[in-house]
Amino acid sequence: MKIGFLFLALVVGTTDSALLFADDSDDLADHVLQWVKEGKVIPFETLMRRYGKRLDGRLLDLEVERENGRIIYEMEIMRADSVVYEIKIDAQSGEWLTEEVEH
Repeated sequence: MKIGFLFLALVVGTTDSALLFADDSDDLADHVLQWVKEGKVIPFETLMRRYGKRLDGRLLDLEVERENGRIIYEMEIMRADSVVYEIKIDAQSGEWLTEEVEH
């Protein structure tokens, strides 16, 4: 279950639902920014500071998905070597889950 949303929505911590877009059938988008506001989900900007150089590069895509009961930030980042990496971070704990080359 994936929700794409504008990178800016999480970076600045806004709760403006106009910045969200999602499939009408998916209710996760209705909750993500509220969870950030309530402290249930770590703001993406906090993870950017925490992981610094590991997240260096151009952010191409940022999504939120639910996997096995976890809320996950899934992003695609193109690093200086022009290789695109898919990275998953647990949005509640901040745990770095996976990093792999996007094919």
